[in-house]
Order: sequence, then C-alpha cells, then structure tokens
Amino acid sequence: MQSFSSRVKEDLCQSSIRHLHCARAELAGIAHACGALSLGADGMHIKISTEHKSVVTRVFSLVKKLYQTECQLIQSSNQLQKEIYQLKIQPPDFPCFLHDLAIPMGFRFTIDCRSELFQQLVERNCCKAAYLRGALLGGGIISDPQKNYHLELISGSQSTAEAVISVLADFNLHAKYLERKNGYSAYLKDAQSISEILTITGAHSCMLELENARMLKDIRNTVNRQINFENANIDKVVRAAMTQIENIQLIAQYQGLDSLSPSLQEAAHLRLAYPEAPLSELASMSDGISRSGINNRLRKIAEIADAIRATLPDPS
Repeated sequence: MQSFSSRVKEDLCQSSIRHLHCARAELAGIAHACGALSLGADGMHIKISTEHKSVVTRVFSLVKKLYQTECQLIQSSNQLQKEIYQLKIQPPDFPCFLHDLAIPMGFRFTIDCRSELFQQLVERNCCKAAYLRGALLGGGIISDPQKNYHLELISGSQSTAEAVISVLADFNLHAKYLERKNGYSAYLKDAQSISEILTITGAHSCMLELENARMLKDIRNTVNRQINFENANIDKVVRAAMTQIENIQLIAQYQGLDSLSPSLQEAAHLRLAYPEAPLSELASMSDGISRSGINNRLRKIAEIADAIRATLPDPS
C-alpha cells in the first residue's frame, strides 16, 4: 500500500510550474534536500537521489524548463531492494546553475540562509512556497495522519535544515531541529502546522485527507470522553446507592424502619425498591419532593446509621 508520504509527493508533482523564479526555488529545495556536488571525468555536476518516480519526472521538467537540457538517469537498488533513482544534472554553464540554486561553488555542499543568494532565491512568497515544495519532494517524510502527526524535512547538512526552518518561520510555522544518524531535519508534530504546509506547497488532496482524518479522530476522542464521563457518573451513582442501602439495612436491623419519621421511611422504601435509580427518579416517585429534598432525607438516614455504628463494638 502506498504511504502517505508518497501520496503527498505525487500530489505536489501535480502543481503547475507557472514562473521561472518559482521553478528555480523548487529545484533548489529538491537539490538542497537530496542533492550532492560530485566531480566526474566530465567535470562537476549535481547528483540527486530519490526513490520516487514522480520526483524524477518533476526534476526532469524543472531542469528542462530552466536550462533547456536533459538530466542523466541512473537506476539501481538499495539493500532493501528498493528502486533508487540518481539524476545527474550538468547544465553547460555550471557555475551559473549553482548560483541560481544558491549553492556556493566548492566541494562542501553548504547553504547559508542568511546569504544574499538565498534571500534572492526565496524573496517572493510564491518562491518560499516553491522552495518548501522542493524540500518536501526531496526529503519529506509524513506519518499517516490516521496514526499520528509527524512531518520531517530531511537534508544532508545542518545548514540546509536551518534554511528550511527559516523559510517555514516566514509562514509562522515553527519547526524544530533534529540531528539524525545520516543527516539533519526540520520537523513539525502538530496537525494544524502540517495541514498548513500541505496547503502552502499545493498538496491540496492530501491536506483534505489529513483534515478528514483529524476530524474523525477528534470526533472519536469527544465520544470517548463523553462515554468515560457518563460511565464515571454511573459508577458514582451506583456506589452512592449501595452505601444508602447499607445504611437503611443497618437501621432496619438494629432499630427497625418504623423508628424513622414517615418522610424518611418513604425515602428508605423508595431506595430499597429502586436500588439503581438516580435521585431525580426517586424524587419523581415521592410525594412531590425535589431531588435535593430526597438527597437531604437520605443524608439524615446516613447520620442515623453512623450514630448506630458508633455504638457497635469494634469488629477487630
């Protein structure tokens, strides 16, 4: 069965690419998340690795749109027999290509979110959204919302995770930083924030799926709380009724119910006849007394029973 993360990525890949500046920001987000600088016999290039065919198609489209060139595709399998796709991107003017993606020239793949290059890349809000879409496509992991709420944007460097966090903050989404065994990530753990990032990046179908799961979960939680509340009330009523019956039986054993006043006798007989009835029902079956009135009568019976217990020898 396809994971929720995979469905999100397929959903994102359906987004139209309207502007070159947004296409550049999205490609940068993908490259920052799952790309690496590499030097081969034919010179320097960027290698992007992914398990998702839809992401491969998306990268091909972005590179073609921006640089009128093709990517080289290498397909392999990992230790778990999953298909891995490696895309080699090497436009003719490679230094200009790195400049476009806010990647400094050199062998260290570092992103400075405070640099002028990066700020220009995500200057517009639409480009910020496109950059986050690329980060999701390149390194996004999202838990099934029917189980829990967890979104991670994984990258290979701490600087990229910091860049993602800074862009999320521009949308008032406050992600936290996590160092993983083989990388770094920015993560969110609340449904509202995850729903917002799906909306911002264009994964509208998956956002609706998440909101539907969230609504059903809220309904289940509300029903469970109500059931627990009602069960607790029932237990409370039953325990109180059993105590009242014990009091009445004690009085009957040692003094007889005839020793009680007529009003207390009525309350005692009603409780014995209807051991599970709440006080409101006992009141409706009495001589027009209110719920508080029947409660007062049973309290007086309890006081009489306590007085009798005080005269009894200690069972120990």
